[in-house]
Amino acid sequence: MAVANNTPTASFLTTIGKMQSAGCRLCRIEREMREARGESTDGLAAETHGHINSAGCEGMATTVTAAHHSIWRHLSRCTKAKKQAQVCHA
Repeated sequence: MAVANNTPTASFLTTIGKMQSAGCRLCRIEREMREARGESTDGLAAETHGHINSAGCEGMATTVTAAHHSIWRHLSRCTKAKKQAQVCHA
């Protein structure tokens, strides 16, 4: 769906007339919690496929960052294991 540019994000749904606002719903929820704590909530980003898959999305930042670190650790372990195997068989 992302490749076809028809991911059902707020931006896409607004384009086809199914939603009134392209603002990111996840960021909006995060901002409402911030407002309740008296924190600033300036500028709501548009909800696009790229936005929700980045750490720039306030509602997904923790999840996206955790996924990034998990993948990095896995690749690091595989690289280290491959190097050790080459040393043992040399």
